Amino acid sequence: MARWIVYGLLLGWAAMAWGHVDVVPRQSIAKRWETYTLRVPTETAAATVKLQVTVPAAFEIEMVEHRQDWTIDTVRDERGFVREMTWRGGRIPTQTFDELKFMARNPAEPELYRWEMIQSYESGESAKWTSQTQILAPEKMGSQQAGEAWRAAQVATTLSLMAMGVAITLMVVTLIGIMQRRPVRRLDRAPKQVAD
Repeated sequence: MARWIVYGLLLGWAAMAWGHVDVVPRQSIAKRWETYTLRVPTETAAATVKLQVTVPAAFEIEMVEHRQDWTIDTVRDERGFVREMTWRGGRIPTQTFDELKFMARNPAEPELYRWEMIQSYESGESAKWTSQTQILAPEKMGSQQAGEAWRAAQVATTLSLMAMGVAITLMVVTLIGIMQRRPVRRLDRAPKQVAD
């Protein structure tokens, strides 16, 4: 019995971890302008009708993507940067998701930043979510991308060699098949003479 309770808790935790609002990309480079996407799933029986996002103080957001199906309210600081964004008036039905976008200039300091979000549902309930963005120094991001490119090249090389091996095997099998079906000329028979 206790085992089933543990399984249920783990399954519930996994569903919650999968179903929360997320900010992507999760990694970016310091001081770079980036288009961020909020992925908003509705995993409850009631549709999502509002999303409120509190922006980490070091991000400089000037623009939020225009959406005709949502009313977007923003709160700006004294410098004119968006500190809070709220999407309302739209609807994300149950078992579906939507993506909401905005442009931001990343912070200068490489560090882990947290986004705070409140997702509100038609039922009047709400859920609080936190998402993280890792800002990396340009040189660190470059070495990380180089490592990923190297791994991708290794995989591509391996797949290419496997494909060449399969192609050569198919060519050999085809040649053997052609050779076996070819009529064999008998040398012990004399050619027929045509009468004059």
